[in-house]
Amino acid sequence: MTLFKHSLRVNGLRCKKILVGIIYLDKIIYKKAILENDYVVKTDLEGNITFVNDNFCTISGFSREELLSLNYKQLVKLDQLNKQVNRKMLKTIFLGRNWQGIIANRTRDNDYFYLDTSIHPLKNDQDQITEILSFGNNVTDHIKLLKYDKLTGLKNRESLRLEIKKDKHYAIVIANLDNFSEVNEFYGGYTGDMVIKESAKRLSELFTNDCVFRLQSDEFAVLIPLPYKYDKAIYVNSLKNRLKSLFDESCVIDGIDHYISATFGLHIGNDNLLRNANIAYKNSKKINENFSVYADDMFYKFADFSHNKKVAFEIKDAIAQNQITPYYQAIIDNKTGKIEKYEALARIVKEEDIMMPGTFLNISKKIKYYNDITRAMILKCFDNFKDMGDKQVSINLTIEDISNIRTFNFIIEQLSHNKNNKFITFELVETEGIDDFELFDKFVKTIKKFGANISIDDFGTGYSNFSYLTKMEPDFLKIDGSLIKNIENQKDFDVVKSIVDFAKMYDIKTIAEFVENEDIYVLVKELGIDYSQGYHFGRPVPFEEIEI
Repeated sequence: MTLFKHSLRVNGLRCKKILVGIIYLDKIIYKKAILENDYVVKTDLEGNITFVNDNFCTISGFSREELLSLNYKQLVKLDQLNKQVNRKMLKTIFLGRNWQGIIANRTRDNDYFYLDTSIHPLKNDQDQITEILSFGNNVTDHIKLLKYDKLTGLKNRESLRLEIKKDKHYAIVIANLDNFSEVNEFYGGYTGDMVIKESAKRLSELFTNDCVFRLQSDEFAVLIPLPYKYDKAIYVNSLKNRLKSLFDESCVIDGIDHYISATFGLHIGNDNLLRNANIAYKNSKKINENFSVYADDMFYKFADFSHNKKVAFEIKDAIAQNQITPYYQAIIDNKTGKIEKYEALARIVKEEDIMMPGTFLNISKKIKYYNDITRAMILKCFDNFKDMGDKQVSINLTIEDISNIRTFNFIIEQLSHNKNNKFITFELVETEGIDDFELFDKFVKTIKKFGANISIDDFGTGYSNFSYLTKMEPDFLKIDGSLIKNIENQKDFDVVKSIVDFAKMYDIKTIAEFVENEDIYVLVKELGIDYSQGYHFGRPVPFEEIEI
């Protein structure tokens, strides 16, 4: 008999624990179950591979004989991020617990593949760990679609965000193409795309592909790890000269010479990298130069402190005067075409003046009033929907809300007095920023204990989402609006399809936001997405104006 603890995962799905404590499974049934996954690997306690199935050989490109001569550590991609994941994984396994997450592995030709992995320590009759069993599914296609820019093949903003969390010393350059919108408008989108691709190619040749990221439209970033000792003045001058040479030659598209230029901002350090590089870029534009290096005094030139003070006063006054107001946007059931739920969006309403969240939410965090806004929203949403029958309401929460003890307890108090918690959904935003997953897990389990639902917002903005998804067990998944807006593009359509397929595998309902016209709505329904939200169905409105 095979002996192990916790739950078994079959066909990528987590089976519910059927017994408390230790589960005994017949070896034949157990073997049949695990072989239904994409891959199976078994190692000894030192990590030496003792068994692989045919699929793992195919995925990795290694022969069975080669794999059986390797230690699994030789296959794992050990960048800084994966090192942290692997440390947590090993600690969990050798405590006798199962571990689940996404692991990046090396192929035979030194490319990478990504496995959604479930790892189980196998024990003998004396409750001693004797072997490690790993099985799961290949999610390489899902991750590569979301981690890289589709047009250029460069890594995207989310990849950059992950890189700069590694706490190294960097030079970061923001490169913004000059007058790109004029190229697009005069010559058309095809020529614009070719200019972007050529710019990406030149940057990659100058710095290597791994260092270059496409952030948006005509904006790139270059992230260069720096040695412990270097001469800053010499380095900056050398980098400046290299960047100046980038567009010495014209870009020829369809027989026409296009002369490209760019403006650059450089920051050297290990904190506020993107912010400071952007400030340096803005300084370049202001002084009509093509290159600037960030200096502390630039921050004060580009920060609008008078505006910040005014908004801070408005926020404090709005909280004191009970002017934090939910506006509700309808969410449509794609099968029935009827409104089934609403998302609550914060506004500050002062007589006829309405302040949008982009105006005040970030500043509210700086002045420590953000959690007050969240609590005001929760209170009003619960009150508005207490007699709304089967209509559901979705309330946004951030990691900052969850980690605030007062807000956490406030939510529990409201749920404990509410009769219809199954119609309450907490929509979690900024999930990529989760560091304390134990706290997050506690919150989710507590919410679900009271019968409320969990939704993940903006899914599809980063590959880490797939890893989190397997742990979060959400009820709803809201697909990132940037993908839905461009769903008529085949590549975006394919990305959304992969997310929908992934969600269905875990029995999670999907929501498309930014559904702005009938053409998008038709494609959303074609993909089997469960719900739609966007201006095609209506703008956010106060409670008094929603359909009863």
